[in-house]
Amino acid sequence: MLHVHIRLYGELRERQDAAASGEPVSLPEGSTLETLNERLGIPIEDVVVTLVNGVAVSHGTALRDGDRVDLFPPLAGG
Repeated sequence: MLHVHIRLYGELRERQDAAASGEPVSLPEGSTLETLNERLGIPIEDVVVTLVNGVAVSHGTALRDGDRVDLFPPLAGG
């Protein structure tokens, strides 16, 4: 098992109580960002920018124990 720390922004924050609580999310070894999104119930198209340890990455990126993942939705403005 690996444990990652999640920070959600914008409307994504409102969707996830567990991730917003600051508790690490447990995932099987070999998990990717796609696995994390599935676990959180967040469709991949609802995330436009993903940072792992402060670096922008693609959805297929493998996660490691202790990673910090930031998920950003599309920005709306007006």
